[in-house]
Amino acid sequence: MNIIKVLAILVLIYVGYRIVTMFRRMKSQEVKAYRVDDAPKGEDLVQDPFCKTYVPKSQAYVKEIDGKPHYFCGKECFEKYLTEKK
Repeated sequence: MNIIKVLAILVLIYVGYRIVTMFRRMKSQEVKAYRVDDAPKGEDLVQDPFCKTYVPKSQAYVKEIDGKPHYFCGKECFEKYLTEKK
C-alpha cells in the first residue's frame, strides 16, 4: 500500500511540474513577441541618387555607372536618372 501512495505522489508531482513548465513556456513566448532585443537586425540602407529615398541594400536596383555601383529604388528612377544626367 505504501508503494501505491509513493507512486501517486510522484505522479502528482510530475503532473504539477508539467503544468508549471507549460505556463512558463506560454508566458515566455508572449514576452518574446514584444521584446526589442529579439527583433531581427536591420540591414544597410542605400540612398537613391535620383529621388533621394532610402532602400534596403538587398532590395535595391543596382547599376554600375562610371565603375561605381549606384543603388536605385527601382528601374524607373534609374531611367530618369540617366535621362536627367545627359
